[in-house]
Amino acid sequence: ESEVTLELVDGEGKAVIGEDGQGAEVVFRVGVERSFGAALDCLDEEEAWVANERRRVVVTVVSASHLPKKDMMGSCDPFACVRMDGKEFKTKVVKGTYDPEWNQVLPMGWAGKSPEGSMRITLYDDDLTGKDEIGTAVLDCSVLYKQKVGEEREVVLGVLDDKGGGVQGKDKGMSEVKLRVRLESRVLGIQAAQEEQEAWVPNEKRRIVATLLRAMHLPKKDMLGKVDPLVVFEQQGKEFKSSVKKSTYDPEW
Repeated sequence: ESEVTLELVDGEGKAVIGEDGQGAEVVFRVGVERSFGAALDCLDEEEAWVANERRRVVVTVVSASHLPKKDMMGSCDPFACVRMDGKEFKTKVVKGTYDPEWNQVLPMGWAGKSPEGSMRITLYDDDLTGKDEIGTAVLDCSVLYKQKVGEEREVVLGVLDDKGGGVQGKDKGMSEVKLRVRLESRVLGIQAAQEEQEAWVPNEKRRIVATLLRAMHLPKKDMLGKVDPLVVFEQQGKEFKSSVKKSTYDPEW
């Protein structure tokens, strides 16, 4: 909802000058109300986005377990790389372990709609000559964006090799990575909101709600007495009238 001040003009498009010699103005607040039909279920449990809303997934890479030995010398020095919507985020390296714990928070980028594709968590073994890929866990983006805003879930994913098979650890257990996933939301301010309009969801209806606040610096229209103003809103062939305010050049509704 935003406050709008408009200058009054006459039938020739010229500014209306009030009894006090100043330009006449009218002030009102404008907001948009939204309603949804019964078919909102077609969103498959994803919460409806509000106008100018942005959401992001915040991933906490908690730990991995049952990692394999990748080098002849020494144990594993693992780190994780999270890729989503064209962006990449890395955890720190944990030295000398097949069961690393990171508990590292990695906020993904803000999005104006649910991204397509998947989030990929690739585990690597860091070594002196570079890095050896251990395997990758995959989580579909649609799953991430179906959880409730503000809710945090724990997810355990199996780690797969480049052929799609499970990765077996040094202890013969199957490699896994544990995550906590939270969905965050924010709404753009008025200036940013004016730059773009959010897409409508299926069966959504919207209406403009205008609250008439006041007018100022109105002119004298009668020889006797002051002005008794009222306002008429017209939109799409419909007409809405305010109440009449008696004897004032600066009415407040």
